[in-house]
Amino acid sequence: MLNNPYLVALGIPLTLLICGAIAKKIARGEGWKRTDFFLGLELALATMGSAMLHFYDLQKMNVEQGDPAMIGAKIGASATFLVAAFVVLLWVLSTHQDWERRTANTGRQIIWLGIVSNIAGVAMFAGFVLFVKGV
Repeated sequence: MLNNPYLVALGIPLTLLICGAIAKKIARGEGWKRTDFFLGLELALATMGSAMLHFYDLQKMNVEQGDPAMIGAKIGASATFLVAAFVVLLWVLSTHQDWERRTANTGRQIIWLGIVSNIAGVAMFAGFVLFVKGV
């Protein structure tokens, strides 16, 4: 089951999404709110943190394996991904800034924060696992 890269790439961020929603509810101590499920920002930050830690793995790999061409390509892919992830993070932040306080239009708020931003976060995490880290 853990050998399927698509299951890992999508299962981890979706599990994080569910756990994050539960954690927000528990930390607040009240009933469920729709904002508990607006986790695109958290997923984007988790993805960037994973990508940054990947650089340390590459350094260790460089010492152990010593194939500079392969390591250089992986460093380039990681750096490119980090730049793209930072742009997506800024977009998710601006989307949250635009829609977080618009409680009068709940339908569009749910679409932008509960669906679009979450999909952006899950897609970033899946892209990191599939294309940069490689499972």
